[in-house]
Amino acid sequence: MNSSILRFFILVLTIVLFSHLISLFPSFDTFNQGWIDKHTRDNGVAGIVKFLVVSVFLLSIGLPRQLVAFMGGYAFGFTEGLIYSTSAATISCATVMAVSRYFARPIIIKHFEMRVRKLDHFLVRSPFLKSVIIRLLPVGNNLLTNIFAGVSKIPRRSFILGSTIGYIPQMAVFALMGKGVLINSELKIIISALLFGVSSLLSAYLFKVYRRQHNDDKTLRSLTKSSKCSNESDELSH
Repeated sequence: MNSSILRFFILVLTIVLFSHLISLFPSFDTFNQGWIDKHTRDNGVAGIVKFLVVSVFLLSIGLPRQLVAFMGGYAFGFTEGLIYSTSAATISCATVMAVSRYFARPIIIKHFEMRVRKLDHFLVRSPFLKSVIIRLLPVGNNLLTNIFAGVSKIPRRSFILGSTIGYIPQMAVFALMGKGVLINSELKIIISALLFGVSSLLSAYLFKVYRRQHNDDKTLRSLTKSSKCSNESDELSH
């Protein structure tokens, strides 16, 4: 079977499955404390599985991961909420990246080849570190980041592992905030807000350090290239 026909067939099946899941799962508006109280809290393993499945699905269509972490903290407490919400974000990241790489990359390369090459050039160098820094930044869209990663040539393992590590600080902050709401603790909510500020400053600092090192590397390469040209000129003159 022709690869294009096979890709189209799989895409149609994916759309049909996606349409069916939308009718089964809660929307962004209904994924709230009321839904958590009814379906996940005090429901044992079934509640955990339901939380993971619904979170992965909603994250894969654009739900902010911070909200999932908040709900995880509210449903399961800080530690378990952090683990489950980070796991859901990681699974969603891998899923969206795979779908984007299989379906979107061939189409986008066909129409925006030069832009994709620039994206590849940026991401293939230190992909793990860049993934961590991108996830630490308090700005940006989680879904779009996963899609762009799929379109690029960034190594899958480096991106997913870097994303998982980069997720943890903010997920911890919002899981703690969710736990604070559960036990009505103003102190935990204040601490989580302070930690979010610290996390944002840390990510900005790491990005600044990386950019400075990157500029130093470019300067070094430029000087090395100039030195080589100078040596070649001297050899020719002799």
